[in-house]
Amino acid sequence: SIRTIRYYSSASGNTSMGLTASTPIITNTTNSNSNNKEEETPEIDVWKQTAKKQPAKVYSDQVSRLTQLHGADLITILRNDICNAKTILDVGTGGGAFAHAYLQHFPNGIPNQTLILSDVSKGMLYYAKKTLRIPPDYQTKIIFQIEDGTKLEGIETDSIDVVVSLFGVFMIPDQEAVLASIQRVMKPKGSVFGNASWILTGSAELAGMGFGVTLHEAFEKPVDAIDPKYSEQTVIPYKKWSQADEVERMLKADFKFDSAKVYRALHTTVWDHDKFWATIEKNPMSNIKDASPEDVERAKAAFTKFVTQDGTYKIDEPLMLTSASNLAVARGLPA
Repeated sequence: SIRTIRYYSSASGNTSMGLTASTPIITNTTNSNSNNKEEETPEIDVWKQTAKKQPAKVYSDQVSRLTQLHGADLITILRNDICNAKTILDVGTGGGAFAHAYLQHFPNGIPNQTLILSDVSKGMLYYAKKTLRIPPDYQTKIIFQIEDGTKLEGIETDSIDVVVSLFGVFMIPDQEAVLASIQRVMKPKGSVFGNASWILTGSAELAGMGFGVTLHEAFEKPVDAIDPKYSEQTVIPYKKWSQADEVERMLKADFKFDSAKVYRALHTTVWDHDKFWATIEKNPMSNIKDASPEDVERAKAAFTKFVTQDGTYKIDEPLMLTSASNLAVARGLPA
């Protein structure tokens, strides 16, 4: 990425840290190590070996730099809540995009605050820990914790001031379980849930305004060229989170928050054609990585046609690609 354009609009065990005593955690030891070197511990070694066997590195390298942009937007929206929070929980931290954005917003940290980065994937947590550059005197305590978002068994009830999720919660199939877990750990009064979900449509409109086609439709075109049902099977279940009014309705009517408001964030990044194709081709969620050479060529042709807008742009020119998100803020727990 060589340029970013932002746009916003409103669419309508330490129990004092919220951890149960039995929960295995890796604390932010980088607070005492300015070079952010890995601890040589058995637990970190397990995480490292797990990361080598999973698509964690691909996600961390390719996607986290985009999700960080939307994470920065969510932090801006929640800034007052974050500044006054004692404990923040990130559900589905992935490669640590929220923490990266947090460090940019709060370069010195916030005294007496704890940020828990949780994910079900050991590999993701390994790369989050590896890529974060935390100053040795950082005032926020950062903890890396393995958690199933549908249970959050290691987080105490009524212990969290701010819960956030960047593109994690909306992809968990059991929506009722994950939202119930989040509401269980939130403090009864004054807590807030901030959630980011992708807007999966709108390429034609955005391209017509000069923003470039959306990253997600650029992903769908080549995989559908191989199997027209593929993106339907992998994307359709999450499209309800793509509609701002539906997100507000779900949070209030289905999950019983007192209030919910959705903001839209838009980021246009500039990509090189070949590098972006490599990102699509290696994406662990696509069907391209296991396709025949003939299918790969057909997928690449569909991708090229779409991102160049039927030849409007040349493949050796910088390509404008857009990522758009719904940033939801929900308050007031059900009785």
